[in-house]
Amino acid sequence: MRSVFFCTSYIANADAWSSRYKRWLEFHQKLNFGDVRFIMIDDASPFSPPKHEAIVARPGEALPENFPAIIRFDNRLGRSSLLSYPGWWRSFLHSVDLARSIGANKIIHVESDAFIISQRMRDYINNLESGWTTFWAASYNFPETAIQVICEDQFDALASFKGKPTAELEGKFAEELLPFTCVNREMVGDRYSEFRIPLLRTGLLRSRKFNRLKFFQRDQFRERIPADADFATQVTADQRIPLANA
Repeated sequence: MRSVFFCTSYIANADAWSSRYKRWLEFHQKLNFGDVRFIMIDDASPFSPPKHEAIVARPGEALPENFPAIIRFDNRLGRSSLLSYPGWWRSFLHSVDLARSIGANKIIHVESDAFIISQRMRDYINNLESGWTTFWAASYNFPETAIQVICEDQFDALASFKGKPTAELEGKFAEELLPFTCVNREMVGDRYSEFRIPLLRTGLLRSRKFNRLKFFQRDQFRERIPADADFATQVTADQRIPLANA
């Protein structure tokens, strides 16, 4: 079964490439996802990485086999607010056109700050042959759309969103709109970067209002990604990802 393994992207500069997108790419390239094409679907970024790291192409252009690619739209749509993100929608929905164009049977969507860590989660994803699967953010009590697996029997359901008026996609989170057929709650994972460690503080400094201060954004005040995590999302550049099980 051939798969597209993709993230949406906006690469502002060389530092964003190396600290986020290249890190995401190199981490997952080392893991076994079978016959997979690594792609970033890009919202008109100003930066292009060296050609030996990834090739940049326009939508519809032929892509080289077995080499990472960035499919870049010419105009930026961006994100104007929390609930208005047309750039993400365009990139996300283009994945079905891409999958069909290269004969893929599965779309593995993993955002650029999300990581699939454990062997059991890789095995689970590799064995999926039907359905639209996402995972569970226990701390927030909702499906974690940063990691989704869309099999070929659900490609039409994904493509149907391309015909929806923009107004139907505005003002809502993707979690409220996407027609998942399975939300897996067995895999262990969360947005660990958003958790703070109050034991490192005393007295008034325990208050959550101090979380927004730059000093308390440092790594030593964040909950580390646990060794038994199957996945992690919204990972920051200074967070260490546990070594994936071979």
